[in-house]
Amino acid sequence: MSCMEMQQIWEKYVLENSLDSFIIDKTIIDSWQLSKKFKVNPKDGIGKRFLTTSDFQKRLRDHETMVSLAKKSLNRFQFLLKNIDFILVLTDADGYILWQSGNEHLKEHAREIRFSQGYQWTESMVGTNSIGIALRTKEANFIHGYEHFARASHNWSCVASPVFGENREVVGVVDLSMPAHYPKKENFLFTVQLIAEFISEALQRKVFEEQKYMLQYFSSKKQLGILCNSSMTILHISPELVDEPEAYIGKKLSALPNEKWEIVKRDPIRKEDTCIGYFVYVKHRIFNHPFKFHYVSGRSKTFHQLLEEVQIVAPTSAPIHLYGETGSGKEVLAKTIHENSPFAEGKLVSVNCGSIPENLMESELFGYEKGAFTGANPNGYIGKIEQANNGTLFLDEIEDMPVSMQSDLLRVLQEKKLTRIGGTKEINVNFRLITASNQDLKALVKAKKFRTDLFYRIYVCPLQIPPLRDRKEDIRELIKYFESANSWYPFWEEMLVEVAEQYPWKGNVRELNNFLERCLIYYRDRIPTKEQLIQLIQKGGLIEFQETSDTLSFKEQIEKENIYNALVNNNGNIQMAAKQLSISKSTLYRKIKKYKLD
Repeated sequence: MSCMEMQQIWEKYVLENSLDSFIIDKTIIDSWQLSKKFKVNPKDGIGKRFLTTSDFQKRLRDHETMVSLAKKSLNRFQFLLKNIDFILVLTDADGYILWQSGNEHLKEHAREIRFSQGYQWTESMVGTNSIGIALRTKEANFIHGYEHFARASHNWSCVASPVFGENREVVGVVDLSMPAHYPKKENFLFTVQLIAEFISEALQRKVFEEQKYMLQYFSSKKQLGILCNSSMTILHISPELVDEPEAYIGKKLSALPNEKWEIVKRDPIRKEDTCIGYFVYVKHRIFNHPFKFHYVSGRSKTFHQLLEEVQIVAPTSAPIHLYGETGSGKEVLAKTIHENSPFAEGKLVSVNCGSIPENLMESELFGYEKGAFTGANPNGYIGKIEQANNGTLFLDEIEDMPVSMQSDLLRVLQEKKLTRIGGTKEINVNFRLITASNQDLKALVKAKKFRTDLFYRIYVCPLQIPPLRDRKEDIRELIKYFESANSWYPFWEEMLVEVAEQYPWKGNVRELNNFLERCLIYYRDRIPTKEQLIQLIQKGGLIEFQETSDTLSFKEQIEKENIYNALVNNNGNIQMAAKQLSISKSTLYRKIKKYKLD
């Protein structure tokens, strides 16, 4: 199949999701489908995830032997690669590039797409590529030009083969990358497989010798402990520590589930001045759970300061008050706090106090017994507060709660008890309280529109969510998130960002998402003008565009740009430019003077 034919097949799949399974190899089809599933941008595909300097150095140390063997293999098999320009790459089992050698000019081109040391090249990160397929299938493969899913790799032809360690687990990948004008040849595949097998066999011999030595060391110890290799994989474990210790052989130390133990220290085991493993001393184990973030996105300093505060207060049981404008993301933040709190195992029960009529507020919050009042559910009703028992109660727009209900809520917070309407039995409740408002509660207290005692009860850890107009550097991030979530990658993204950054977004993230939804509906397969995007914003907006300079509004800036382009396109001919702009000559003269284009 020619390069042009393959390009046409790729374009048809990316744009129309149409694919002829009889023409394309199944390996490619499977990988393309996975790439779409992972929401890889086919118009991009450069490396994105990379290791910090310290993490990269640690991985180099962990795979020191494999890197050394890769260098030896290149010297040994260099004669098989004569007369071609190439890059030879070694990755670890996670797809991070540990070592790279070859043509300096090619390495420079590789750096442009971040195909370089420290970057991760898996299918989930960059789409179809030889390294990613080798890691997933555990087989050698050859991916050429437009067989890659993403544009960044279309100029490359790549061959990869997995490197196997102990028990035939994949410990890395050897990749040979060349310019795409080199044809697919079986000898390239043979060479890479030969290099990978050379490294695999040498690794397995070394592992066997080292394990024999470490088991002898372990048997000489009198203390309880765990024997691990240099990558902290369990080789042996004292039977007193866990049930069925053999079940953990070959697993990472971090996978040890026994809640009774934690690491005290790790004594290195050395052979010929090289650390080959560790004897791990243990004591009572304490598990730390990672902080869970829901969709909360942004790069701005103010927003990251908010997230830092959230990580501090969420693990406590203290009441939290969220203050932010409509659409700023209070409910999403409440969910994040709940799932990282001591009440995460319980329910998150949300109540919008502004949407419940005053006469129904009491029954909604406190519930009622059978026959409590005319029209009541014959089976009774468990109120929202009781539903939140051992979980989190989120009261949004709490400023709209009637004053009479404020005193009832205060009593529940103080006594941790409630009584259903029509009932006599006190019910114990225990919950985390999160409140939210789009008004300043302090001002409402001063105006005697909100109870002072309730204010002090709920205003323990106040968190203010900045409006979107005060963190416009986050708009690009939010747009990219929307595109990724909807598998939509418009070529005119920069224009979309430019327009969005000019608007004040009174409705904050919610208004921005509504606008993006309209863009997806109206312009999924078309390219709009800036004027059309403005119109689309104002379809759902309540305010006009803010000015972008001291003298010109955003619309005027666009009009000036259009007039300038028309004059340039028509070599300054006023009549032709006016015709192109669909305005009269006199109007054009006036606007030329207005915008100082004469």
